[in-house]
Amino acid sequence: PQDLFHLLRKQVEWVLPAEVGSCSAKSSTMNTAVEVIPLEAGWDKMKEGIDKFTQIMEEDFRESFPLALHSELYTTCYAMCTQKAPQNWADDLYKRYGTMYEEQLNKTVLPAIKGQHGESMLQEFAKRWKNHKLLVRQMWKLFVYLDRFYIKRVSALPLKAVGVQKFEQVVFNAVKDDVRSGVLSLIEKEREGDQVDRDLLKSVVNVFVEIGDWRPLFPTRVGEEIGDIGAARLNIYIKELEQQLIAATSEFYARESASWIGSDSCPEYMKKAEKRLSEEVNRVGAYLHASTEEKLLKECEQQLLANHQSALMDKEETGCRALLREEKTEDLQRMHKLFQRLPSTTTCGLQPISQIVREHIVDVGMGLVRKEEAEKDHKNYAQQLIDLHDKYLALVQGPFANNTLFQKVLKEAFEVFVNKDIGQSTTAELLSSFCDNIMKTGGDKIEGEIDTILDKIVMLFSYLSDKDMFAEFYRKQLAKRLLLNRSASDDDERSLITKLKYRCGAQFTSKLEGMLTDMNVSKDTQTNFQGFLNSSESALGMDCAVTVLTTGFWPTYKVDEVALPMELLKCVDTFTRFYESRTSHRKLKWIHNLGTCVVVGRFDAKPIDLVISTYQACILMLFNQEEAYSATDIAASTKLSMEELKKYLQTLALSKYQILTKTPKGKEIADSDSFSFNSKFTDRQRRIKMSLLVTKVSQDEKQSTKQTVDEDRKHAVEASIVRVMKARKTMPHSQLVMEVSQQLMKLFKPEPKVIKNRIESLISREYLERDKDNQGIYKYLA
Repeated sequence: PQDLFHLLRKQVEWVLPAEVGSCSAKSSTMNTAVEVIPLEAGWDKMKEGIDKFTQIMEEDFRESFPLALHSELYTTCYAMCTQKAPQNWADDLYKRYGTMYEEQLNKTVLPAIKGQHGESMLQEFAKRWKNHKLLVRQMWKLFVYLDRFYIKRVSALPLKAVGVQKFEQVVFNAVKDDVRSGVLSLIEKEREGDQVDRDLLKSVVNVFVEIGDWRPLFPTRVGEEIGDIGAARLNIYIKELEQQLIAATSEFYARESASWIGSDSCPEYMKKAEKRLSEEVNRVGAYLHASTEEKLLKECEQQLLANHQSALMDKEETGCRALLREEKTEDLQRMHKLFQRLPSTTTCGLQPISQIVREHIVDVGMGLVRKEEAEKDHKNYAQQLIDLHDKYLALVQGPFANNTLFQKVLKEAFEVFVNKDIGQSTTAELLSSFCDNIMKTGGDKIEGEIDTILDKIVMLFSYLSDKDMFAEFYRKQLAKRLLLNRSASDDDERSLITKLKYRCGAQFTSKLEGMLTDMNVSKDTQTNFQGFLNSSESALGMDCAVTVLTTGFWPTYKVDEVALPMELLKCVDTFTRFYESRTSHRKLKWIHNLGTCVVVGRFDAKPIDLVISTYQACILMLFNQEEAYSATDIAASTKLSMEELKKYLQTLALSKYQILTKTPKGKEIADSDSFSFNSKFTDRQRRIKMSLLVTKVSQDEKQSTKQTVDEDRKHAVEASIVRVMKARKTMPHSQLVMEVSQQLMKLFKPEPKVIKNRIESLISREYLERDKDNQGIYKYLA
C-alpha cells in the first residue's frame, strides 16, 4: 500500500496540505494518509486532456493523442470516483461529462455547420458527426469507470448514449430541416439525371439512422449492460427523413407518370417504369436504409403502375389486347413482372390482366369453332385445339411465369369453347376420333413423341364437361382397334389409359383396362386352342384365331344370324367344343361383324391375298359356287339385310379394289343388279387390305353411343342422389341438386332438370319421399 500510494502521487503530481499528511506515531506503521483530489482541480486536469483531444481532432488527427496523457486522465477519473464521501466526485463528473459535450458542440460544431450552405453544409454535417463519434469513443475510454460502476448504481444513461444524445439536442435538432432539404434536393437531381455524390448522401442519411440507433456504433464488451435512448431504433430516421422522402417521391412520380401516359405507348411506358423501379432499388442499396425499400417501392408502384393501370391496359393499339394479338411476349413478360408487384384485386394487379387474357383466348377459340363449323370435315379440329392450347400454355408458362392465376384463366377459357358442338359432333367425339386416328395402324403420322401428344390430348380432355361421352366413343374405337388388329402399339394404348386413370380415377378406366386384359387372356386361350387342335388331330384346313371378350367391358354388339360358309362353320363348331370342355359356366355369343378373314383370290394375272371382313368373305365365297348372283340372291344366301349388304357390295364392286363386277354399271346398287367375279383384277401388291367398313364409326353408332351415354347418366344421377340421401337422411331440394352436381362434375355436368326428373323417378319407386310439412324437403326411405 505504501508503494502504491507514492506511485499514484507521482503520476498525478498533487501538492497536499501539511495537515493532511500528518499522522500519529502510533498509527504511522499501520496507515498512510490518502491524497484526496479536489473536484475543480481534478476536472481542470480532465478538461485539459479533453481540449487536447478536441484540438487534435479539429486538425484532422495530424498527431496522435499521447498514450501517457490517456493513462493519466483515466487514473484521475478513477481516483475521483473511488474517493470516500463527501469527496467522491462521480456524480459531479457525470454531470460535467454531459455539459462538456454541450459546450464543445455549441462552440465549435454547430457554427461550423451553419456557416456552410447546400452540398458543403451536408459535407460539414457528415464530417462533424464522424468526428463526434470518435470523440465519444475516446471520452468513454477516459470515463469508463463511471460507465461500469456509477451508472449501474444510479440507473443513469450510459456515457456513449449521452454523447449521441447531446449531438441530437444541440446540433441535429438545429440543422435537421436544412439537412433534410439538402438530401431531398440531391435525390431529386439524381432522379432527373444529374450526377450526385452518393458517398456523401450515404454518410448524411446514416446520421439519421445512427442518431436513433447508437449501439452498433460503439461495440461493448460481452455481458455489459447498456441502455437505450429511443423506443424504436429507426424512429428518428423514419420521422425526420423517410416520411418526407416518400412524400417527395410520390409527388415526383405522379408528375412524371402523368406526362408519360399521355404520350407513350404501353410498352414504352412499361420500360420507363421498369427502369425507374430498378433505379429506386439501386438508390436504396446505395445510400438509404434497407427498411425504406419496401415503402419506397410501394409508393413508386402506386404512382407509376396502379394509378394508370386501366388506361395502360386499354390503349387501343398498344394495350394488353394488342400485345396478345401481336404475340409480343417480351412486353407481356414485362407487364407480368411489373404488375405482379401490386396487390391483386378486380381493378388492380394481375387480376385485370388475367381477365383480358381470358377474353382473348375465348375470342380466338370461338373464332376457331365458327371456322370449323363452316368446314365439312372436322378431322383436323382436335389438332387445331392442341396447337391453340400449346400456344397459350407457352404464354402462361413463359411470359406469365406459370402464375396460378393465368393457369386458371387458361382452363376457364378453354372450357368455354371446347364444350361447343361442331355441327352434329361434340368435341368429345372429335377428340376420341383424333385419338383413334393416331393410335391405329395406317392412321395419320404425327410429329413429335407420341407420349407428348397423349399428354396434350389428356389436357384437352380435362376441359371437357362430357367426359363420359369421350369415354364411350373411345371405348368403341378402342374395341375396333383391338379386335381388327389395327392398334399401332399396345404400350401407347396402356399409356393413354393410365393418363386418363390418373386424371379421373380407376372407375373411369376400369372397362378400358378390362378390354386390354381380355386381349392378353385371349392370346393364352388361342395357344391352348392350338394345342387342342394338335392333340385331337382336328384339321380345319385354315388358321383360325378367336378372341373371347368379357361382356361387361366391351361395347354391346348386335348378334347377326349371318349364314357362314361351311369352312367357317367348322371353325366355329370346333372352338365352341374346345371352350365348353374348359368351362361350363360361360356361354359364347359370336360377333361376326367384327371378324376378319384372309382369302386368296385366284385372278388371271396372279393370286392375291385379300384381307377382308367376315361379312365380305361370306359374300365372296358364294362365287366359288356360282359365277354370278343378283343382290337379292346374295342377301338370301348370306341372310344379311339389303341395306347392310349394299354397303359391303359397294366396297367389293365400286371401290378402289373392284373384286366383283357390277352389271349394269353405275354408282348406285339396285336389288336386281348382278354381280360376278372379276377375274381380270390385278394389283402390284400380293396382299391387299380392303375397306372393312366397321373400322369407321357409322352415324347409327354415333346415335346409339349418345343414347347409351344418356341412359348411363340417368343411372349415375340416381346413384348419386341415393348416396347423398342415404348419408343425410333429409335434405332440401336446392342443396341436393348442388351436392349431386358436385359429385358428378368429374364425369359430366348434369342439368338441374335431369336431376329433378330422377328425383321424381326415385320418389315413384319409393326410394325417397317428400316431407309432409314442406314439399321442398326430401326424406330417404331405408
